[in-house]
Amino acid sequence: MDIEIVSRVISIMKKEPSFLKLKGRVMIVGDTHGDVVITKEIVSRFFNTDYDTILFLGDYVDRAPEDVDSSFPNLDFLIKLKAEYPSKVFLLKGNHEAGFAIPFWPSEFEHELMNEGEEVRKAYMNLFRAMPLMAMVNNVYAAHAAFPFDFNTYAITKTDIKAIEEITWSDAEISPVYREIGKRFDETLLHDFLSHIGAEAFVRGHDPYLNGVIVYKKCLTIFSCRQYREYGNGGILIATVDGDIHGIEDIFVEVWDNGTWKKYTPLFFRDKHQ
Repeated sequence: MDIEIVSRVISIMKKEPSFLKLKGRVMIVGDTHGDVVITKEIVSRFFNTDYDTILFLGDYVDRAPEDVDSSFPNLDFLIKLKAEYPSKVFLLKGNHEAGFAIPFWPSEFEHELMNEGEEVRKAYMNLFRAMPLMAMVNNVYAAHAAFPFDFNTYAITKTDIKAIEEITWSDAEISPVYREIGKRFDETLLHDFLSHIGAEAFVRGHDPYLNGVIVYKKCLTIFSCRQYREYGNGGILIATVDGDIHGIEDIFVEVWDNGTWKKYTPLFFRDKHQ
C-alpha cells in the first residue's frame, strides 16, 4: 500500500466524528476478517445497486481465510475504496483495529506490520486511531459490538479507552461467548439506550455465535466473511436500512449463496422471558 494513500485516508477520517450520522439507503457490512474475496463481492453489490452509502462495522484484519492468508489485501482494498469514495464508504473501528488502546492476543496483523517496518506500522496504527466508533443509520444504531454504557455518545473521542472497550468489545448477556474484556448488556439496558438516542434497532458484528440472530427483539448480529458462515444461524450476511424503520423486521438482510445474493430471514431468539 502507498503510504500516501493511507495518509490521505487518515486525513479524511480525522474530520469524521466518533458518531457518524448516515441517511438514505445504507448497506451495513459485518466483520470481514481479511476475506477480501467476499469484501469485493459485497462492494460490487453496493455499486451495482442504488445505495447511498456503505458502512463496515470493523474487524477488517486477523483470521484471514487460507486462500488469502494475509490481512493486507482486505484492509488495503478498503483503504483505497475510502480514498476514492470518501462520502460513500465508512469504516468503523472494531476491536481488532483497537489494539493500540487494548492489546489482545493473537494479533496476526500486528505481526504482519512488524515485518513491514516502523513507518508502515505507525501509518496503519494512526489509521485505526482515526476510525469512527459508532453510526446512526437513519434511525438504526450501528457499531462493532455495543454502545457507551453511560449513554453519552457525543463526548466520546475515537481513542477513549473506556469507550473503545464498551463499544468494540462488549457482548449481549444472552451470548455464550466469554471474553476477559468488555461488558455485558441485557435487554433493558439495550432498549433504554436505543430509546435515549431515538433508535429502533441495533446492528452489530463481533459475536459469531449470534451471526444471523436477533436478540432482545432489537439487536441483529451479522458476519460478512467465509470463516464464520457456519456460526449462529449461518451465512455470509449484509443488511440494508432504507430510510427510517418501524421495527427490526424492516431491516432487509441478504446472504451470499453460491455466487448470488438471496433474501435471508434472521432467527429471532426468544428466551423464557419473551
